[in-house]
Amino acid sequence: MSSIEIRTIRKDEAEQFLALLCGVFDLDIGRAHKIFFTEPMFDLARKWALYEDGEMRSILTTTPLLYGFGAAFGVAGVATDRAHQRRGLAQRIIERVLEHGAESGEPRCLLFAHDETVYARAGLETVDSVVRADVLAEFPADAPATLCFDDVRGIYEGWAEKDPHRLRRDERRWKYWQWTLRTCEEAPGGYVCVEPMLCREAIVSHGLKAWPLMPGTRWLGLESMTEAIGAPVEKARHELHVMTYGFEERPQMFMTDQF
Repeated sequence: MSSIEIRTIRKDEAEQFLALLCGVFDLDIGRAHKIFFTEPMFDLARKWALYEDGEMRSILTTTPLLYGFGAAFGVAGVATDRAHQRRGLAQRIIERVLEHGAESGEPRCLLFAHDETVYARAGLETVDSVVRADVLAEFPADAPATLCFDDVRGIYEGWAEKDPHRLRRDERRWKYWQWTLRTCEEAPGGYVCVEPMLCREAIVSHGLKAWPLMPGTRWLGLESMTEAIGAPVEKARHELHVMTYGFEERPQMFMTDQF
């Protein structure tokens, strides 16, 4: 009978962890290497692996999340060595991470999934969807003002404080938010967050017929959030399942915080 161990990785196992991740998801390891070790949320204590007879077989990464009602964690990068898939190893490592969360004060879990099967078996439920859609955009003749970071942070934190189910951003998460190139343009009620032809965050007045964005910009967001903020979108299509464990209500967050 094989011996199974599930634990966080050591520093000397990080390269093997990355190689397994890139192999499963067909990522260029050279390009992934720099990102993997330098992104602001990198933490060896958040990288888990399942070992069978001492060999790394299945992995995942967790990330801390904070809501008004308390702590949670996200799960991403779930991968099992191709030669050992369909043996229930991913389910086992997820179940162990859920146990650890309960033991360490993070009793809630959130993840984005293309396929719900493994996660449903581990006890997570589908509560929402991520959708991609065309934004009804109308870039004004007079370009909107670009807000400074402090102004954006103030608007976001004011928005987050209004509901305990909204994601809070601590210093580390704000650093992660700044890590991606984006600007925030002033809009009625707040701002729209602009990446190259993509918008994943908007705190604006409800009911606007168009957002001050370049025509052709796409929206990526939770389906529930898309409806809640009255996003002027069309041709929405499903992108990912949003699954949770331990949440009493659907979490509210923007995809700028996707992990």
